[in-house]
Amino acid sequence: DEKEMQILLSVLSGISELCCLPGLDPAQRTEVLAKAEVVLARSFARNEVDPGETGGLESARLVQLIFAGVNNVPFTRMPDRVRVAGNAGAFAGPIAEHALGMVLCLAKAMIPGHLGLTQGRFESSVYSRELRGGTCGIIGMGGNGGAIARLMKGVGLRVLGINRSGTSTVDLDFAGTLADMDKVLKTSDVVVLTVPLTRETVNLIGRRELNLMKPDAILVNVARGKVIDQGALYAHLKATPSFSAGIDTWWSEPGDPEGFELDYPFFDLPNLIGSPHKADHVPAMMQKAVKMAAENIRNFLEGKPIRGEVDRSDYRE
Repeated sequence: DEKEMQILLSVLSGISELCCLPGLDPAQRTEVLAKAEVVLARSFARNEVDPGETGGLESARLVQLIFAGVNNVPFTRMPDRVRVAGNAGAFAGPIAEHALGMVLCLAKAMIPGHLGLTQGRFESSVYSRELRGGTCGIIGMGGNGGAIARLMKGVGLRVLGINRSGTSTVDLDFAGTLADMDKVLKTSDVVVLTVPLTRETVNLIGRRELNLMKPDAILVNVARGKVIDQGALYAHLKATPSFSAGIDTWWSEPGDPEGFELDYPFFDLPNLIGSPHKADHVPAMMQKAVKMAAENIRNFLEGKPIRGEVDRSDYRE
């Protein structure tokens, strides 16, 4: 929109010429994409750049996304020389708050209590859970994971973090790699998923992993839906009423070919809460994200290090 365009102009003026694809006819789009050194898009899931157009990136050196996830980028159609960067950590603050909100809602049984009141039941004898003194495992210690860790520490939870390197700049009680994930799952009262969706993380949480977790654990997914095996999660929630889950990201969503569709009746379960992939949807957040993406582009054009660059081999079939 106009505000976002002004941000792009202010950050990139003097170093690049900007051309907006919306409004161009097909021939003009082809010409612009062939000349572009950098392509900026919110997400390829939104068809701002058609996957078929990526083969025409004759001059491109960087594709920069405004959103963090890059799993919808058509890597196999894109020339090998093109570097790809997600907007890592751009939405970390509101995503962390949303994850904490889901944990609190489930731990304090707020929705069952509210629904009981609407039906005339005043069930004050039902216990809720105290989080302080418990353990939170975070699978994915990038920008989002770091922000989540700080909030979980703030409510008195020990925090165990998992990422590729096994190290973190955030103060953790334990930092490990995916080789340590079983230990983290067994130990944690709360598990938050915030890993990117790659070949390695598809169905990262399946029946085996769910069975490793505590029977009354809380699982929150603010990563991508397909990080969890859908059937395994439904079966586990149904068989283990003390286990609960908060889901913000789904296995298919509007914009996907199949739209928002579930294979199992999750919303019949009392131990699940959901939100429509809106953890990052707060006023003016997109403008902040656009500024971060633009600054990354400027650093790239000036030959400086950039944030969020991905290894394309993680996403190729």
